[in-house]
This record gives sequence, structure tokens and C-alpha cells, in this order.
Amino acid sequence: MRHPAFRLIPALLACLLLLAACAGQQEALPDLSGLGAVTAVSREEGSGTRAEFERLTGSDAKGTDRIALSTEEVGKLVAADENAIGYVSLQAAGSVAVKVLSVDGIDPAESLEKNGSYPLCRNYYLAYSGTLTAAENDFLTYVLSAGQEVAAQSCLPVKKAASFLSDCSAGVITICGSSSAAPLLEALAKDYYTYNPNVEIQIQTTDSTSGLTAAIRGECSLAMSSRELKDYESELLEAKCIAAEYIAVVVNPSNPLENLTTQQVKTIYDGGVSQWSDLT
Repeated sequence: MRHPAFRLIPALLACLLLLAACAGQQEALPDLSGLGAVTAVSREEGSGTRAEFERLTGSDAKGTDRIALSTEEVGKLVAADENAIGYVSLQAAGSVAVKVLSVDGIDPAESLEKNGSYPLCRNYYLAYSGTLTAAENDFLTYVLSAGQEVAAQSCLPVKKAASFLSDCSAGVITICGSSSAAPLLEALAKDYYTYNPNVEIQIQTTDSTSGLTAAIRGECSLAMSSRELKDYESELLEAKCIAAEYIAVVVNPSNPLENLTTQQVKTIYDGGVSQWSDLT
């Protein structure tokens, strides 16, 4: 008969493996003494990316130093300041001179390719009020069928791509809202024209809240939202999830960091550290 201590070995091994996994996420920080005061860059209040970033990290963003009014502006501010940190949609990160960090030891680009478990993942929505016109319905049907193949090129599709046959309805479709979702909608619109050349799709970039408000007021056909709808918005609008996408945490290329934990990101944006060298 085995000694009772042998029964503890599997449990001990499991604990050691768990500790090893945690250690992989909490990597030793590089020397940050060459950097100065942290410049935390956030999006404006109406931004869907900001809302989802704060929800996913649990941050109250009280440590914000600079406000950017668009995805592009975040990239420019971070690229120009060696002490800056920001967040943008992953698909936009490649268009500016910034470094994309891993979060909890997970590289977002690699995770996207493998449909992995990167922690800062949010949904993209198209929302509308009332009854869609024939052209609007045809476009939305395309987005949720053949358009999923286009979505998979830069985001995580929410459905399996399917065949699509357009009814070739004519009309103008106005889409407004999230600057993060806009590149995806531009790519979808371009591909949709190959199925139906009889429509004109106009895309106006603002932010998620402004787009949803415009849809409620009947000022646009479809609203792009990169955040979950609020209760009152869900009561007034019909929303379709069209893709999922990652929020990338970005720093200046001169920053030696390669990885942060979600808790470290939260601490920075909560104002818990003033100097990079204070980060633990």
C-alpha cells in the first residue's frame, strides 16, 4: 500500500504548473530607469474602445494624462512621446510607429491568427432603428454571410462565411460611428460592391456613442459600435454582432517593455504609478 504522501504528488505537480504559468504572465520587467513620467493616453468619453478597455481591465482611467479623439491620434501621441502608453484596435496598430505589447504573456497578433485567448477582446456591432430598406437589408445579409470572410482577414469572424446572392437593390446606405470599426466596414463595403454595384455606401467616422445616437435619431442607416450597447440603446435599436477584435496596448518603440499583465495596465491607468521606474 502506498504511503499517503504519494497521493499529494499529483496535486503538488498541478500547483507547480499553475505557478509556472503565472510566472510566464508576470515576466520580470526590463530596466525602465531610462524612462521618465508615464503619459497615459486615453480615448474620449464617447469612444467604444475606451468603454471596452475600461470594462476589460477594470480601470477607472483616473490616471489619464492625454485624451485622443481618434484611433489615429492615439497612435500619433504615443509615437511622439517615449513615455507614452495607449490603446488602439489591433488592426490600426500597424499603421502607426508604435510597439504592440503582449498582455498576460499573450501576443495579440499571434492570438488573432490562432483564434486564441488574448484578454482584451471586444465585439463590433452594426445597429439600426426601425425597418431596414431593401438595400440596407441586403448589405447586412452580406456582412453576416460572405462578408465574414472579409472580417476574418483583420478580425475574428462571428459566423462561418457562407455564400451570398445579392438582390441588387439600389439605394444609399449611410454608416456612422466607431473609428475602430470603420476600416472593417470600408473593407466590407468595397467587397460588397462586387455583388451589388447599384448602391452607394457612405461611411462617416465619429465614435460609437455618436453613431448610436445618430441611428436612434434616424440620421444614419447603420451605426458602427465597438462597445456593448447600453440598456436604453438596446431598447431603441436592433444590433447585430459582425466581428470581434482585440484592443492592443501600445507604447513608444523606444520603451523596452514587451509584456504587461492586465493588472499592471490597470495600475497605470488608475494612476497607481507616476514614473515608469515605479512599475512593479
